[in-house]
Amino acid sequence: MTSAAGKDLGKMIIAAAPPAIRIEGYLGVGKTMWTCNTLALLGAFFLIQGFAAGAPKHLELGFPQLSKRVQVVLPENYSPERKWPAVFYYHATGGKPTTSFMQAHTRNRDWIVVGMTYTQEGRLPATAEYLEKEFIILASTRRHLAAKWDLDPRRCYVGGFSKGGWMAGFLLQYDPTLAGGIILGAGHQFLIRDPKRFRQPKSLFVGVGRMDENYPFALRSVVHYRSLGARVMMKEWNGLGHALPEGESRALTQWMGLEAHPAVDYKKEVRGWLVKRLDQIQGLPDLVDQWTAIRDLERMPFFRMAAADDKARVAVLRSALEGGVRVGAEAKALTAHQGLLRREAKGHSLSGCQRLATEYLALSENHAGTRQAEIALGDHERMKKLILHLRTQRKMEAELKAKGEAGKDGVLGNDPFKGEREERRPIPDNPLLRR
Repeated sequence: MTSAAGKDLGKMIIAAAPPAIRIEGYLGVGKTMWTCNTLALLGAFFLIQGFAAGAPKHLELGFPQLSKRVQVVLPENYSPERKWPAVFYYHATGGKPTTSFMQAHTRNRDWIVVGMTYTQEGRLPATAEYLEKEFIILASTRRHLAAKWDLDPRRCYVGGFSKGGWMAGFLLQYDPTLAGGIILGAGHQFLIRDPKRFRQPKSLFVGVGRMDENYPFALRSVVHYRSLGARVMMKEWNGLGHALPEGESRALTQWMGLEAHPAVDYKKEVRGWLVKRLDQIQGLPDLVDQWTAIRDLERMPFFRMAAADDKARVAVLRSALEGGVRVGAEAKALTAHQGLLRREAKGHSLSGCQRLATEYLALSENHAGTRQAEIALGDHERMKKLILHLRTQRKMEAELKAKGEAGKDGVLGNDPFKGEREERRPIPDNPLLRR
């Protein structure tokens, strides 16, 4: 069997006298692995920890541009006889490179998981210059793993939470070769002018807590990325704020399984899952809980693959519940609530937010006693905070315009990264299009 680490070694040696590091184990005693500075100066160090089926389970890649090491975990079923999809995961502000959340959803199989970090800590500038720096690290890591550990360059995904989610969205639009993305606790802002449709179809998973202040931006991302040609799956986590769900998100696990094996026939597995889940739902003592769970069920990745008669059965169950007084009131409140959310997802002007704040409050009063009323009250409070921000931003824009420091149109743009708005600059063009 040919060593994966020995493939196309000559192509890696571009600069004269690149650093060489000896690695024992899978490569064999006495064999040498070479890296070179032209691959984004990769080669500060390369550490291997643990072996599985003759291949390293955990790798660390060092870059001079990064203060922390990139973490790489190979799947337990790794073999050099095939190519592997990979997900590059970006952590939140103040975090460090991590693979644990993605591993919980890959079950340590089928995916190469890469914990990424940033060339710049703190704020995340949406500029072409900055994105190119991050792209170089991403592309170099991808190229290295493709040459050494059989990563499939046609099936690379970017993901992340909070700051990492915004980064994933930027890179998804910046790099046309990416197969898809995972945006968690983030979404889309109107920072991009003249967005371009994807050259090839991409898959996107958007996950956000319903009480997360980024929730409307997550909704906006669904509309935005679908308009660019992406296949988008959104999962909202009920009752959750700006955080990741504890343990596993079943929706994300299903989505990653489908992305890893798109050609597999899942009919039997989907049928078994659906029957089991419906039994669990119908066993819930509260009818509103049943209705909420059925609505969640209908938005799961597996449900999209269910047989037509099974989908019809679920629709009948939901309709029957909505015929009751309590669930009917919830359904009516939800319909009204969704109308306001659709309006909010179109944009955040000061006058628009003021109207929405009033209407969210009215909805909570008109549908008092429902769960939607409580959620609408939370949306009202969120609007109040946003109004204060927009007023502050308007004042800043006026001051900068008076000093001649604003852009051509004097617009700073909404910055999704908290605490860093004072350093925001306008974006005259679309920074997500590589020149």
